[in-house]
Amino acid sequence: MIDEMGGDFLQWLRGFYYVAKRGSVTLAASEMMRNQPTISHQIKCLENEFSVILFDRSRGKMELTPEGKVFLEKAISLFEVIKEMKSEIGEAQLEPRGNVTIATTHAIIHYFLPSYIVGFRNQYPKVGFEMEGGGLQMILERLESAEADFGIANLDEVPDTLAYYGLFETKLMFIAQKDTPLFKGKRPTLKQISEVPFIFFPHSSTITPLIEKTFAESDLKLNVVLVLNNFEDVKKYVRLGMGVSILDDYTLNDEDYEKMDIFPMGRFFSQRKYGLIIRKKRYLSPTVKGFIKSIKPDLQFK
Repeated sequence: MIDEMGGDFLQWLRGFYYVAKRGSVTLAASEMMRNQPTISHQIKCLENEFSVILFDRSRGKMELTPEGKVFLEKAISLFEVIKEMKSEIGEAQLEPRGNVTIATTHAIIHYFLPSYIVGFRNQYPKVGFEMEGGGLQMILERLESAEADFGIANLDEVPDTLAYYGLFETKLMFIAQKDTPLFKGKRPTLKQISEVPFIFFPHSSTITPLIEKTFAESDLKLNVVLVLNNFEDVKKYVRLGMGVSILDDYTLNDEDYEKMDIFPMGRFFSQRKYGLIIRKKRYLSPTVKGFIKSIKPDLQFK
């Protein structure tokens, strides 16, 4: 027997999901293009249906109760099953279609993904892509909430809820304005770098804590004069002489080597590993799997 559920149960779950992820009925209503009373009613219907309190409202905002956190995990799993059902029913349509949603860094979007996306789109024109660039915290949040199909990032510690598959390794490189007297023809030391203006990335970037830690271990502190979240912007200001920086080698091209002084930093930093990150038990459509296989052909889906 299947228990009878009252009302429009799936719509209640959608309202609950968005409130849980946004922490606000107002934000959830805006994203769902519904009015606030409707979303509040959906939450109340769920709580009555299961005789449970899903949100702690005592602090003026919607915070999940312990029961609410369990409920959210179950709701996400249910939505995954529904997506799987839709996809399998539609698999008679042999041509890949639908969207691929990716959470990753701005640099990966700019330097790594374009050739793969253009190639896949040329082969399967009915496939669309949604990409969000940002820091590691954003990437992990999108994966945990199932808002992204997969992520690509440098990840030193992998949470139990995620699976990680290595893609490539990158080396850190020091960049300075062309023919800077202090560095021309010479590999800089950490002390020399700490004594000149430095252009950095936000703390949400995975590269920033690594660089700070390395300098701190030598009792050095960087002279940060500018913070940017875009590698191309960093390179532009370095070429203009505003400061020096350290970034991944995959973000550099032949023109950069002609216009800047560039030195490897392997003496101080080990290689950084980037990989695919997928939420365990996450349903991946045939289209998403096909795109992932175009990036990493040897990946075997479990």
